[in-house]
This record gives sequence, structure tokens and C-alpha cells, in this order.
Amino acid sequence: MLRLRVLTALVGLPLFLLVVWWGDLPLLVLLAVLIILAQKELALLFKEVNPHQGLALVSGLVLVAASYLVPDRYPAGVIILLLLFYLGLLVIWYPRFEPRALAGTLLLALYPGLFVYLYLLRELPGNWEWVLLIVLMTWAFDTLGYFAGVYLGRRRMFPTLSPKKTVEGFTGGIIASTLTGLIYGLITNLQSPYLLAAMGLLIGLAAQLGDLVASSFKRFSRVKDAGQLLPGHGGIMDRFDSLLFTAPVGYYLLRFLGNF
Repeated sequence: MLRLRVLTALVGLPLFLLVVWWGDLPLLVLLAVLIILAQKELALLFKEVNPHQGLALVSGLVLVAASYLVPDRYPAGVIILLLLFYLGLLVIWYPRFEPRALAGTLLLALYPGLFVYLYLLRELPGNWEWVLLIVLMTWAFDTLGYFAGVYLGRRRMFPTLSPKKTVEGFTGGIIASTLTGLIYGLITNLQSPYLLAAMGLLIGLAAQLGDLVASSFKRFSRVKDAGQLLPGHGGIMDRFDSLLFTAPVGYYLLRFLGNF
């Protein structure tokens, strides 16, 4: 299992970073593909509430388009319009489209739709370097947290929700994401190393929350992994669950720190 995780990361990480570095249309296409794949996984997890997959897919693509067309005004107006549209469909399609299906469809659209924040990060002044920072912080937290949990883990944090998550693993991850911010600041001079270290701590907290949210979804559906697409990792939601939280948190932290 560990060998598969490492091999998948060695192949996938450079390709992912290459597309992020390129930006523009290739990045938007990649994000659209990730959203669609994540939606398929979530649709299986939430099949009990019967979400409308076609509607969620179109909504996800609308979010990608909106991040490109109106990045400065994303996401509030777009999300409100989607919600109003869904509520209108609730009236028109009822009872085929009832409140539980509406809630499931909205979650299917908006949760994977958080991928678009990678594009919004790429569009900030400093572009590629900010995305790289958030990705490195997130994966430092995930990687060091994983190994600290495996080899040092004793005290479980959320035994009912995620039995393998330990205090030691969380601590190792937080140290890793904080040090990543500090080192990145020293190397790049993009921002104060101490500010980036503090940002790394917050990104670590967001990464842990993202992981636990995904765990709650899988626990609800009584499955171990959201999918099997990525050898050693599971599905898209298993690999990118942390990044779905850290990308928007990082984006708004950088907007605040840099006054972008």
C-alpha cells in the first residue's frame, strides 16, 4: 500500500504541478475534470438522497466558467443564483426533485466546486508561487501527518468518525505545514517568513478539517474509500479532500495579507 501511494505521488504530483504552473485553459480543463470525477464519487456516497447528477455536473462547470469570467466577484453572486435556480426547480419538479435531493445536488455541485480556488490562487499577483505554497503546505501536512500517525500515533482524536486519526499525526502535520511556510518565506521573499509560518498553521488546521469532513461522508455511506481511481490513495476525494479546504482558506488569507 505504501509503495503504491509513493509511486502514484511520484507520477501524479509533477504532472499536477506542471498544469498548475501552465495555468490558463489547461488548468481550467484539469479542474473541470477533477470536479466531474469527484462528483461521480460523491453521487455514490449520497445515493440515498438521490442527487441529480446532471444538474450538479452543469453547476460545477458553471462554477469553473465563473471563476474565469468574473474572478473578482466569485463566488457569492454565482452561488446565490445557483441556489435560487435550485429552489425554483424544487417548485417546478416536485416531487421528483424534493428537498433532500436539492440538498444533495447542491452539495454535489459546491463541494467539488471548491477546486476552482486553485485557479483563483493562480490569478493572484505572484500566481504560480502562491499555488505552489498552498499545495506544498497541504501535502506536507498530509504526508508528515500520515507517517507520524503510523509510527507514533497512540491517542485517537475522533475514534467514532475516523479511528486512525491521532493526536500525534495531527501534531506532526501541523509542524510540517508551519515549517513549510517558514522555509518558503525564507527562500522566496514573497512575504514575511513568520506570516507564512502562521499561515502554514492555519492551512494545517484547514487540511485536517477537510480530511475529517470527507471521513464523515464515507462513514455515512459505510465505505473505506470514496473511489479506486488512484492506486494506493483511493479516489479523487480521498487524495484531494484536504486541498478542497486549504485552497479557499489560502486564497482568502492571501487576499487579506497581500491586500490583493
